[in-house]
Amino acid sequence: MVDAGVWVRSLIDNGSTGDACRHVLTRDVEWTAPAHAPIEALRTVRRYETAGLLTAGQAQSAAAEVIDAEIDYVGPEPWLLASVWLYRHNISSYDAPYVSIAHHRDIPLVTLDQRLARAAQAAAVRVIVPAA
Repeated sequence: MVDAGVWVRSLIDNGSTGDACRHVLTRDVEWTAPAHAPIEALRTVRRYETAGLLTAGQAQSAAAEVIDAEIDYVGPEPWLLASVWLYRHNISSYDAPYVSIAHHRDIPLVTLDQRLARAAQAAAVRVIVPAA
C-alpha cells in the first residue's frame, strides 16, 4: 500500500528522501492504493509546480507517471466505506482508506506521514517509513 506522498516524492525528489522512497517502492512492483490516490498525487504535483518547485516540464513528466502507473486501485466498496466511517474519530477520511485497505489485505503501508504512520500502527497495520 503506497500513500500519495511517498509516490510523489519518488517521482520528483532527487535528494535522499526521494532515493529512499524509490528504493522502497521498487522492492515491490505490485502497488495498491485507494482510488483517490492518483488525484491526491496530481494535486501535489500541481502544488509543487504552482509554487515554482517544479518546472512545467517536470510537472508534466511526473503527471504522466501518475497517469500511466499500473496500480491496483481500490474503490469505495461498502466494506471500505464502513471502515473509513469506523476510523472517523482517529483518522481523516482521506487517510483512512490507506489504513483500511492495508489492514484488510494484510499489507504494509508505505508513508512519510508520521501522523498516518502512528494511526496505522494503532490499527495493527505494518508501516514502512522510507528513511533517507
